[in-house]
Amino acid sequence: MKSILKTMRCSGIVALALAASQPMLVDAQAPVPYGAVPNARQIEWFHRERQVFLHFGVNTFTNVEWGTGTEGPSVFNPTALDVGQWMRTIRNGGFTSAILVAKHHDGFCHWPSAYTTQDVASSPWKGGKGDLVQEFVDSCRAYGIKPGIYMSIGDFHSEKLGNYADYYLNQEREILRNYGKIWEIWWDGANAKNNDSATMKMYADSVRKWAPECVIWSDAKAKNVTADARWIGTESGLGTGDPSWATEDMAFSNLGSGVRGGSVYCPAEVNSSIRPGWFWHESENASVNTVDVLWNKYFQSVGRNATWLLNLPPDNRGLIHKTDSIRVDSLNGWINGTFRTNLAAGATVTTNHGRGVGYEPSNLVDTAEATYYATPDNMSTDTIVFDLGSPKNFDVLMLREVIELGHRTIGWSVDVSSDNASYTSLLANKQSIGYKWMEKFNPITARYVRLKITKGQASVALNSFGVYKRQYLRPSPHQEASVVPGGGRLSEKSVAIPVFGRLVELPQSFAGKAFTAKLLDLRGQTVAITNVDAKQVQAGTKDLAKVGHPRLYLVECTGENGVVVRKFMAE
Repeated sequence: MKSILKTMRCSGIVALALAASQPMLVDAQAPVPYGAVPNARQIEWFHRERQVFLHFGVNTFTNVEWGTGTEGPSVFNPTALDVGQWMRTIRNGGFTSAILVAKHHDGFCHWPSAYTTQDVASSPWKGGKGDLVQEFVDSCRAYGIKPGIYMSIGDFHSEKLGNYADYYLNQEREILRNYGKIWEIWWDGANAKNNDSATMKMYADSVRKWAPECVIWSDAKAKNVTADARWIGTESGLGTGDPSWATEDMAFSNLGSGVRGGSVYCPAEVNSSIRPGWFWHESENASVNTVDVLWNKYFQSVGRNATWLLNLPPDNRGLIHKTDSIRVDSLNGWINGTFRTNLAAGATVTTNHGRGVGYEPSNLVDTAEATYYATPDNMSTDTIVFDLGSPKNFDVLMLREVIELGHRTIGWSVDVSSDNASYTSLLANKQSIGYKWMEKFNPITARYVRLKITKGQASVALNSFGVYKRQYLRPSPHQEASVVPGGGRLSEKSVAIPVFGRLVELPQSFAGKAFTAKLLDLRGQTVAITNVDAKQVQAGTKDLAKVGHPRLYLVECTGENGVVVRKFMAE
């Protein structure tokens, strides 16, 4: 009897899955990736799932959506700004990341920039001594939220001064070099006419140099060679396509649905606002999205192979309005309650075309991020039956593909039965799956659920399957992490600890403790073992990847508080 580490699926924190194999049997070979596949940045980004947009600036005080660039810094003077209150709202809402509008089209900068006086240093807020970007990133890290930055590439105030590309590049350097790790930079295509493809490529190359793990969201020129994530063509939050492919062609000819078989891997990030506008307006306090509307947006974004970027605009006091906070808190109660229990967990799973040891059908209903089910290379279709053990009532279904192996399944359906003989169609003519696909429907009671993979461009590779019942769960007040359905939990505050000569980002609970670290290849074979005495740590997070083409390993750290597995890049 031996233990094997099944093929790893990359994420910010992955669960370690160990399984006992039968004597004399060995793992089947892993499937070969098909078509365009995600890079490490995109894999981490998918696992964020829900992010918050924070539109806040001079427009908040002038009551407009787009400023003109002529607004004086004197208008920016919030009286009760509390970034901690933003973070508590974000954390309680189950969001994993936040993107601050550090500069909108009006050109006003939320940090004291050395290149302009159109900034907080010229405002009355904190007597010109404030730095909102610093407060934002510090508070994000204190609450376990990943900070991102929107920095408009169009600037009505400064672009008329000439040499704007140099100006923007200098400010990009200020943000990416002075404020620690930034997880995403957001380039709106609006008001971007003065930035041609060559200029955008220069901006992107600089991001890759200064922040190699920073995701670039772009709807500007040259997005087909610079963007990690794309716009869907609408800001309603309800326009993600079905199907929704994470791939595009070089022309980005279908933003909403993507392009099946496209050569560019660039998945959708669905941006929407909880209010009619992007900036706070008092007249919209009674027009905040209802919980039902937000629930639908969640399924139309995270549930369609995308991520969701929901705008929560702080008001002119510098606080997120109570109504907005209550709505996202309530939404998170529904998400946590619904996805707390997979009614297919423990189901007996039978298939027609299993790949072999290490890729068992039971992997579809376990809780390990690292395991998956696969068919042989010559089999792109399959019929998978889940026996729930007894009749279960459910109204939500979730299916996940192994995105590291590319889009493989392009046709699937789901039927239900009480006796495994006579089936009724539940979902038909579905196409894409990707990172996560979710469907909601009227409640149905069934014991057997049949997933039919009807068409594929490569062998089947599915990470997980689940059926759920919509219900509400109020998180406990002391809860520090929210469930990420099918993708683990939000990480606690991180520290960087030297392991095998590299800084590895680990939970703070590892600081000051002794633990054992194993270096594993992707087949689970131990390459090296070391004991670590983590007396020396560095606050915040550090990049692991280096420029070039490093080899990917896993580092398994085992301490008194459990096991954590991280990606490990070695030359």
